[in-house]
Amino acid sequence: MDILQNRKGIGKFLIAVLVAAALGGCATSREQPPAANANANVAAAPRAAHRIVKVAKARPAVRHAAPTPAASSKTNAAAILAQIHQANLREIAIGRMAEGKASTSEVRAYADQLVQDHINADQMVAAMAQKIGANSHGATTGPREGRHESARGKLVEQKLSSATESGFERLFLQQTGSDEQGLIHSLQQEREDASDDDIEALIDKLMPILEQHRDLAQILMKKEQA
Repeated sequence: MDILQNRKGIGKFLIAVLVAAALGGCATSREQPPAANANANVAAAPRAAHRIVKVAKARPAVRHAAPTPAASSKTNAAAILAQIHQANLREIAIGRMAEGKASTSEVRAYADQLVQDHINADQMVAAMAQKIGANSHGATTGPREGRHESARGKLVEQKLSSATESGFERLFLQQTGSDEQGLIHSLQQEREDASDDDIEALIDKLMPILEQHRDLAQILMKKEQA
């Protein structure tokens, strides 16, 4: 009888243990989903980041608009006007110097014509610049080139001012002849490439005047040498 009761007690104990184990397993299984969800979130993070990168790469890069043909033409016209303006200033300055320093009436008359013609030319340049809304007083292509032209003009003036009376006229005629020929050559090239009718018309007006200055300088130099 005691043995049978002991067996029944052991059986109840084993049943209790199994029930507890089953309940513990259920509890453990109920706690698993949050961990699984956390792992799923971790795994999903790289995919989300990858999608963001793909979207970023897909966005087009910001590009600056290219200058319009009209803006480019205006820039070229302004550069040509500035080039003529710089030449006008240089010839006016040395022409006025020759008006007071030249020893012959012919060279003084030539200097006076040089000054008046380049003053008139600069007035045409200023009117053209105002018409197209450009700045004729800037550099030919940029600040550095503008400073270079200004420095060159001052160097020429210093050379002429320091020349002796006998050598001044020859140096003056050589300089003006060279300046006019250089401007003629430059404007001929600009005339071929110009896309602005007003600029072409201005160059056509100036070209005969510049050629006359060059030719007169050469004639006067030959007379001086003779």
